[in-house]
Amino acid sequence: MKLNNAKKPIWTLFLMCFLMCIALIMIGTFSYLLKGWLIWDFDKSFPFGKEEIVTILKISLLGFPAGLVFWVFDIR
Repeated sequence: MKLNNAKKPIWTLFLMCFLMCIALIMIGTFSYLLKGWLIWDFDKSFPFGKEEIVTILKISLLGFPAGLVFWVFDIR
């Protein structure tokens, strides 16, 4: 952990935040699809809709603070 490094590229911060958001979107989508598949009654439509997509996008916003923490403490 290097806290004294003053020359950190800002594009690294954006990249880490973006990649954390993408990772959380992928994990959330997989988990909601798995949940929907496990509780699916074949006579009805698949239980994955707009509410789940909004929830996944809200959860993916946690990638910004996580990327910031990884950038500040130089975790790669």
